[in-house]
Amino acid sequence: MFGSRSRHTHYQQSNRSYYGIILLLAELSRSSHLPPITLGVIIINVLIYFDIFPLFGLSSNLQNVCVSTHAVLDQGDYMRILLAPLFHGDDMHLYYNMASFLYKGQQLETLFGSPYFAILLSILTVSSSLMLVILGQLASSIFDNPEYLFTCAVGFSGVIFALKVITTHYTPTYGSNSFLAGFIPISTKYAVWVELIVIQLITPNVSFLGHLAGILIGLLYIYGPLRYVCNNLYNLIC
Repeated sequence: MFGSRSRHTHYQQSNRSYYGIILLLAELSRSSHLPPITLGVIIINVLIYFDIFPLFGLSSNLQNVCVSTHAVLDQGDYMRILLAPLFHGDDMHLYYNMASFLYKGQQLETLFGSPYFAILLSILTVSSSLMLVILGQLASSIFDNPEYLFTCAVGFSGVIFALKVITTHYTPTYGSNSFLAGFIPISTKYAVWVELIVIQLITPNVSFLGHLAGILIGLLYIYGPLRYVCNNLYNLIC
C-alpha cells in the first residue's frame, strides 16, 4: 500500500507508464497455471489503473479513494473501504502487488477452489481496510498524534499481506527456517513480520499501518473468526 501521513497531501496518481505492465505480462506468460479468480482480479486491477474499467472516474485523483480513519469515521465515506485496495499509485506499485498476488493466488485458489477463494478475497479486502481504520484510531490515541487519523492508503498490499500469512500457514514447511539475506535463520511463521519491517525501512512511503492491518487480518483468519465467516458464507452461497 502506498500511504500518506499528511492531511494536506494532494494524493494523485503518477503519469501512467507501461513498464510495470510489461513486467506483469512477462510474469503471467511464465505461469503454467492461471486460476480464473486470480487472473480476473489481476485483469480488473490493470483495467482500473488504465481507466479502461473506471470506477466513478476516480482513478486520476487517488485522494478520492484512499482509505483513512478520518475519511471513513469522520466523513462517512465508506466506499473507500472497497475502492482503496483496487487503486495503485503507479505501474511499479501495481506490478509488485499483482506479481506477489499471482503467486499466492495460484497456491490458495488451487487449495481452496475458486468459489471459496473468491469469498476469501472479498472478506480480506473489506476487513483489511477496516483494520487500517481501527489501527489509525488506536495509533492516534496511543501516540497522541492526530496525523495517524489521516494516514491514507491505496493498493492491494494489505490483502496480499493477509494472503501471505494464510499461504505460509498452509505451506508444508510452516515453522521451519528460511534465511534472511542468505544466512540469517528465521522461522517461516515469523518471516512476514520481518518483511513488514524491512519493507518499511527500504521504502518509507509505503503504508506501515496498511501492511500491519493485512497481517492482523491474516492471523484473524488462521486463529480467529474470519475463517468461520468465510466457511459459513461458502456453505450459504455454494
